[in-house]
Amino acid sequence: MDRAVMTDYPPLSTELRAEIDGLSDDLDAHLTGKPRRSVDTFEPRRRALLAKHLGHEAPETITPVTCIGDSNTMFFAGSERLRFVRYRRSAFWKPHWINRGLDLLPCFRVFHVGPATAWKAGDAGSSTRSREKLEILLRKDVPKGSKVILSFGEIDCRIHMARAAKAGKPIEEITEATAAKFIRLPEWVSSLGFEPLVWGPPQIIPNNESVKETTFPFVGPWELRRDITYAYTERLRHHCADKGIAFTAVAGLYHRPEERPDKSYFHDGTHLSQRLMPLALAELEKVGFLPPELRPA
Repeated sequence: MDRAVMTDYPPLSTELRAEIDGLSDDLDAHLTGKPRRSVDTFEPRRRALLAKHLGHEAPETITPVTCIGDSNTMFFAGSERLRFVRYRRSAFWKPHWINRGLDLLPCFRVFHVGPATAWKAGDAGSSTRSREKLEILLRKDVPKGSKVILSFGEIDCRIHMARAAKAGKPIEEITEATAAKFIRLPEWVSSLGFEPLVWGPPQIIPNNESVKETTFPFVGPWELRRDITYAYTERLRHHCADKGIAFTAVAGLYHRPEERPDKSYFHDGTHLSQRLMPLALAELEKVGFLPPELRPA
């Protein structure tokens, strides 16, 4: 594994951060207004922002990749904050909302199905109803044959698998069980005629972790969660290779693998900053999930 250093992915410039925040605000106001309106008028600004991440002009024609998952999926929506827009009900009598991202970048179309874990994401009747939401999205919003990024598992690494490890279960056993169960979800998505990619849990707790400072709960010391994240990533990689499903992960690429990354790689202590969008684009292009025209310079 090549070791990155902080200078490989410089912090967002004041200009770029202002552009991201301004486009976020404008899209948010546009998408939450009634009636629902097209975002076509924002296309020049979206393409210009993508060009900044690429370091070269964005291609004229871009087929967006659909991203579905927990809140970590919102990284692909391009904002430097967690911003959800209510998009579609998944039930009537007890509605569970599917949220969409602001989609600042024309190469991604993002949907949030709630705080679903990798363990439960494919189960019918879970508390987040993630399976039912996926069924709706794949039936109504995603063209057959499309590429679909699935992002689940960060919550498991941060809480559920960490809790099991603290209780004395071996990390190898915990991570294998979760990966072996989760792989059924991308297999199912593939069986419906889509091309899934599993996005491995991206987060290694940053170096200023504090129970008082975060709104996102965690279990155990950061070293334990680091080891769980890497072990789970490797089990996911193994199962995806065995099933012929695309896989990539960035944890350990934007910092020395054994160390905590700087907090500036996260916009809220948990979710990745757009500082790392060039890395994500490069990794997705490397595994063939984005065209060469979207490879950063």
